[in-house]
This record gives sequence, structure tokens and C-alpha cells, in this order.
Amino acid sequence: MPSPTIVAGLKQVLAPHAPFSRMADADVEFLIAHLQVAYYAPGETILAPSAEISPYFYIVKQGQVRGLRDADPGKVAFEGGPGECFPVTALLAERPVALTYVAVGDTFCLLLPRARFAQLTQRSSVFLDFCKRRLASLLDLSRQQLQANYAAEASAERTMGMQLADLVRGPPITCRPDETLRAAFERMHAAHVGSILVTEPANGGENLIGIVTRTDLIGRVILPALPLDTPVRAVMSPNVLSLPHDATAADATLVMAEHSIRHVPVVRAVDGETRVIGLVSERDLFTLQRLTVRQLAADLRRADSVESLASSAAGVRQLSYHLVAQGVAAAQLTRLISHLNDQLTARLLTLACARFGVESNAFCWLALGSEGRGEQTIATDQDNGIIYSGATSDQPKWLALADWVNVALAECGFPLCKGNIMARNPQWCLTPAQWDGLFAHWIDRGDPDSLLASSIFFDFRGIFGNTALAADLRQSVTARAQRNSRFLKQMSDNALRNRPPAASMLESLLGAEMPATVDLKMNGTVPFVDAARIWALAAGLTETRTAERFRRLGEIGRLPATDVAAWIDAFEFLQLLRLRRQHQRGEQPAAADDNPNSIDTATLSALDRRILKVAFRQARKVQQRLELDYPG
Repeated sequence: MPSPTIVAGLKQVLAPHAPFSRMADADVEFLIAHLQVAYYAPGETILAPSAEISPYFYIVKQGQVRGLRDADPGKVAFEGGPGECFPVTALLAERPVALTYVAVGDTFCLLLPRARFAQLTQRSSVFLDFCKRRLASLLDLSRQQLQANYAAEASAERTMGMQLADLVRGPPITCRPDETLRAAFERMHAAHVGSILVTEPANGGENLIGIVTRTDLIGRVILPALPLDTPVRAVMSPNVLSLPHDATAADATLVMAEHSIRHVPVVRAVDGETRVIGLVSERDLFTLQRLTVRQLAADLRRADSVESLASSAAGVRQLSYHLVAQGVAAAQLTRLISHLNDQLTARLLTLACARFGVESNAFCWLALGSEGRGEQTIATDQDNGIIYSGATSDQPKWLALADWVNVALAECGFPLCKGNIMARNPQWCLTPAQWDGLFAHWIDRGDPDSLLASSIFFDFRGIFGNTALAADLRQSVTARAQRNSRFLKQMSDNALRNRPPAASMLESLLGAEMPATVDLKMNGTVPFVDAARIWALAAGLTETRTAERFRRLGEIGRLPATDVAAWIDAFEFLQLLRLRRQHQRGEQPAAADDNPNSIDTATLSALDRRILKVAFRQARKVQQRLELDYPG
């Protein structure tokens, strides 16, 4: 056992870094008791591929370590600064390493013998969890820190990351479909609840077949003057949406907002059967939010002027701040923001249809770019278009409507697109045949303008009107792109021109004397977005959301599941950093050259700088995979 002075010193070295900062004192002391210290000169090889398993688990104490692939030594596969560990995966799998680890400068490492590493994984669940899912574990810590910082300002007491099982108050009130309304209402009244679930026996359990809520009474019972001996089956809402017990409050919020409902049953699998264990209501979620998604959605639907919609748009931005404070993940948060922005746009278009005397089923409003992917942050301009049915000579009518909507969106906080990619531009207000021909032109030519368009237009989504027009176009575009391997290669070449920060930049992220500024969008999220789009088109997938594209590609075997999980984690961390940056900017007018996605890494915590480096490493892995799929 080292002397008390050495033990205390090593504890100070390890304390700022995960997972050691979260491990029990006894486990940290066990680790320290078996550590060795080794010095490596600049350029010296620390560990290289061989037939043997690495004899040690390494922790970087001081300096930098790079992991290089022998087949491509020019590309850095791993960078490790103080507190980082290697070769974790190889030790867990009990296999030799695949990288050559080299000291960048004067470097000191702490070495734990392999046998003691195995003992530590058995002793400490925190250490084992970190080793199995390093990036996810770091992200958990980052989210906890972020939530605490936001919550200190937002005074949030509970989180939207809570599992629904923790929100349900007990077994739900139920009835049979053939019971009378009187019996069901008496049960609701006695229990002081606003809803009752309709179930019937099935395989020894209960099958959920419907729900009756207090809001159903006026339209379904009172106004039709139904007698109270009417069976519940006659008025219940069938096809009830439910969520599993381990879904989060944020998941329930999104379901309620998307489907305009107030109650979500919570189910759990028991002995192979799905059982209803409770019910979560809008009121339950109200205590988790200062602003409710449903309330904002209701305000948007009732708005009768651009001014009232602009007020609701400000509410959306405020809500995003509080939801971060309550633990909502980036994917759910950006999807919520996009959903509410969809509703705002839909309400503007409803007002526009009345103003210009047009039928909503005669056209479809297209969301493009991040809105098309359902990944909007709070600092975003407009990217939209129109598909209209009828003659091309009708275009002036649709351009007039689009101009009014584009200007109104600008008043609601969505600046006009500097590139004029908006529905009021005659280039992006077209018939189905014209849109189909335009995409065919881009795919067949593959010139720089076509490739630029692909990064914006190929993520289109219909959000108002006759959305079947958008769905038909999506099928046609996806099939045409899938057949054209040359175009996919050109898209890949174009995507690879935009690289994440290089290794030299990453070194500065770890605490360089000079602050490093990075663009979290162009050099961070865009490499993930571009690669997911290309692979999705190649696989014939019609999904537009980046994370969902990765998941689907993993499910069908186009990408390794382990890579998919890490890429989604990295992408969503970068999205959350973008939101934080935009919250910090606030509502003040920005300078003309202000970039809402640019961040000074000196302002980040040590943990977030570490994760940011890992996220950029994952972005480079995405691009390396893209190069392998589309070589030359």
C-alpha cells in the first residue's frame, strides 16, 4: 500500500474525472493500492497490437496519448488526456488491442494490472458501468450537471426524465365495456378522477380496449341525451395510446401534445402479458412543468392573429429552457420544439387559407432542413416550400399566400432565409410533377448546386394541408436516389469536405492556453446528419430524423449496433450544447456576424470538454465509415 501522502495525491489526481469521482472510497483506495506510475517520452509507443492481451489498464495522469491504426496511421482513432483510460474495450473483451497508443508529449500514465482491473469491475458497479458504456456514462453525468445548473435558475423540483412508473398513483379505475354509464360515472365520482379505463379479461390478465374521460361527457352523453343505462362501449374512445412503465414524463408529454389527449395509460409486461399499472394525466405532468406543452398547443390552436402567435412562439422558447432544467433529453426536446413550431405554422396557414380563400387540401406546406428532420433548436431561420395541385398558372395565388406566411413567421421569431429557400420564392412553389422533376434533375446531375440542395431539400416533410402530396414525393425521391449510386457517392464526397475539428484542435479543447472556438453545427452535428441521410437513401428508408435514421440502419444490419448507439449519443450531446449556447444568447438582438452555434470551449466544464472531444471523435468515425462505403 502506498504511503498516505501518495494515496492522498492520487486521490486528488483521480477525483475530477469520471468514473473515479463517483466510485466508493473503498473502491478508489483499492485502485490506488495497485497502481504503478510510468513515464513515456514524446513519440514513444505505450502499447501496440500483438498476440497478447494488454497487461495493464492505463489512466492518463499527465500529457496526451493517441491511438493510431497501423493500416492508416495518419488518422487518429483515439485521443486521451488527463483522466482518460485505455484500452477499456479490449480488456473487457479479453482480446489484444487493435491500435498503437503513442505518447504525444511528455506523458505519465497510471497502470493497473489486468487481474486487478478484472477485480475492480467486480467490486465497483460504477466502474463496470463506465467501462461498458463510456460515452453514455459521461453523458449521464453531463446531463445531471446541466440539469442542476438550469434548475437553480428555473427552480424546477422534479424532472421530466422521471419514469412513468414513478408518477402513477396506484391502480387505475376500470370498468367493463358492457357496464352502464351510470356505474362507470359513479366509480369515477367516488374515486375523484377524470377518467376510467375500459378493460376486458384476456389470457388471465386485462386487455385495455378503451377510455372514457370527463371531457367526453358533453359531446357524447349530455348533448345526445343518452340514458345512463347505455353501455360504456357506446361512448368510449377505442384504440387507446399507452406507454411502457419505463417511458419518461417527457415521452408522455410528447404523446399528449401530438395527439391532443389528456391521459396516457401506463403498462408493464408481467409474465409475458401486458398489464395496465396506472394512468398518467396532464395534471400529473403539470407539476413537472411551469409551462405545459398542451397549454402552449392549445394557445396556438386558438390564436387568431400573428401577434398572438408571436407571443406563443416566445412561450415555446421559454418552455425549452425549463424542460432542459427538468431533464428532458436533446432528442425529445428538439422534437417537442419542432412539433410546437409545426403547430404554429399550421395555425398561420389556417389563417392564410381563410384570408386568401383557398382550400387546405389543394396544397401541402413543406418543412425543409432541421424542421423537416424534427430537429429544430430555438435559433433557426425558415426553410420551406409548397406543393400545390392544379395548373402551373395557379402559382401566383400560392405565392401570395406563401409571402404572407413567410413574413408572419419572421414576426414570430423565425428569420427570413438569407438563401431565399422559402415558399414565396417561385423556385420552391411547384406542382407535384415539377417537384419530382426538380429532384430528378438534382439526382441525375450531381453538380455542386444539386449537392447543396440535397443537404436541405432531401429532408422535406409535409406539415399542413394535403400531406399525401409530400408522402408520394418522398417515395419517388427515395427510390430514385437509391438507384443512383453515382449520386450517393457524390453526396458522400461533398459531405466529407466538412470535417470535424482535427486532433490538434482537440488538444486545445482539453485546456489549452488559447481558447478554442468551434461551430457545433457545421463541424459537429452536420457530419452526423449528412452521413445518416446518405445511408438512409441508400437503404431506401423514408425516415427523416437523424437519430431514427441511425436506429433503423442498425436494425436492418446496415450499421453496427455499438456504433449506432455511440453516434446517437454524440449527436444528441452536440444538439444539447447548441441549445445551451442559444439559451445563453437570450433574446437580445445579435450582431450580424454572430453565430448561434459557435461556442468558446473555455466556457465549458472539464467534463463537457471531455465529452465534446469524444463526440468529435465519433463524428470522425462516422466519416471514416462513409469513406469506406464510398471509396475513391
